[in-house]
Amino acid sequence: MPSLYDVICGHADAMPEKLALLSEEDGSRTYGELATRSAALGHSFHHELKLPVGERACLWMWNRPEWVETSLAFAAAGVPSVPANPQWADAELEFVLRHSRSRAIVCAAADASRALALTERVEGLEHVIVADATPPAGALSLSDLVEAAPPDAAHSLPEIPDDIPGHLLYTSGTTTGRPKAVPFAREVLANAIDYVEMFGASPADRSIFVTPLFHGNAGGALGSALINGGSAVFQRRFSAQRFWALVDRTRPSYFFTLAPIVHILMGLPPNPLERQHGMRLIVALGSGPAMATMEERFGVPVIDWYGMTEAGMGTYTRLGEDRRPGSAGRPFQDSAMHILREDGSDAEPGEVGEVCFEAARIGFDGYVEDAEATAAALDERWFHTGDLGYFDADGFFFFVDRLKDVLRRGGENISTLEVETVLMEHPDVAEIAVVGRPDPVLGERIVAFAVVQPGATVPSPESLGSFASQRLASFKLPEEVIPVDAIPRTATGKVQKFVLRKRLSEG
Repeated sequence: MPSLYDVICGHADAMPEKLALLSEEDGSRTYGELATRSAALGHSFHHELKLPVGERACLWMWNRPEWVETSLAFAAAGVPSVPANPQWADAELEFVLRHSRSRAIVCAAADASRALALTERVEGLEHVIVADATPPAGALSLSDLVEAAPPDAAHSLPEIPDDIPGHLLYTSGTTTGRPKAVPFAREVLANAIDYVEMFGASPADRSIFVTPLFHGNAGGALGSALINGGSAVFQRRFSAQRFWALVDRTRPSYFFTLAPIVHILMGLPPNPLERQHGMRLIVALGSGPAMATMEERFGVPVIDWYGMTEAGMGTYTRLGEDRRPGSAGRPFQDSAMHILREDGSDAEPGEVGEVCFEAARIGFDGYVEDAEATAAALDERWFHTGDLGYFDADGFFFFVDRLKDVLRRGGENISTLEVETVLMEHPDVAEIAVVGRPDPVLGERIVAFAVVQPGATVPSPESLGSFASQRLASFKLPEEVIPVDAIPRTATGKVQKFVLRKRLSEG
């Protein structure tokens, strides 16, 4: 299968003046510009910086056209790119640079001094490349690398074996704090093809996304647009206050996002533009029970889906078909997704089990240089997601919780997600996260970390219990409430419960 770079070059030959990228703050790129600049950078990476095929390089910056063209250039040069969270602290970034053995890092000028300091501590990290301004001493300019390439740069790119990954995508590390590297060869393009099928994207479509490009969600928005010769609009960083004005100005046809982003937009006062956007759908991963509310608020159909970095798309809600409240839809035709009991047999409809994918069908053969994590997740037949869920009798999938987030109290299994969903409706609660405190008698006791609404007082366990008692069994009610200013989350909104558990263990 060709790479996304190859697809872009084909579009550039056919329609060089068509808009490919439009950034709210950082300009635009046509397909012709995108292909030319990517080829030039790929040439310079290979011939000027001497990055051989198979070496790795890190992309560490917020969304901008240079992020996209640099990613394509690395693909053209056979250099697997390592997208990094722009909010990582130095220690987090240093771990990924060491683990991936990155030879170069591309960043914004504001972070160049931090990147240069890392070259002194990370063996093998040689090049710091600044994407957006004149670089400081010791760093290189992305623009200079473009200018250094010959006009026929595309003809001097190296041959790339099929087994060279295009990217190393690091998981968010929500359960242990230690991210794992997932190798992608041509899966990015395959996933984009799946997204196109999921919601019928066409060359006339224009996507919009606001999630950071290091995350697969933004990659889905970008790939589903560019594979068809459509266009993609984005913000450098998400701004809810500016979002609907950007939509009104650029007129995208679909919004590819995550449920937490839509919930933020729903928390804003009503805006006339949110009903005059002209979009034909919103694709919101994890929207689940809130889909109907979203559709009513924004006047546009919402697609939910379930999937993950290692396995791609598992299920999705189809437009024009029956839905089930709280369901992430039915399996994608090639998902090979099963619900398994502890003994490895298939669960019956309505029976909760672990979500697993057939390993041979998803093409995932292990985390990079992490044999322990690979052995825990992958056997000869199955990729074990660590998620719990079930199919109903009609094949609709329902996510229950992360396996590690199911508490065991007095012999009863308790879904933290179920408890959180109910407690979030308490009028004094703005955010809540439930974890277990180890207990020698019961196994675990239920602890709720709560962010309260402005002006409200922290609800007591008795208050929360009284509020939730009609919907939750008594053994599911929290016994302790700890007030916090914020719930720790990743850049894409996932709760980092390992941080909360560590807080409990440290007293």
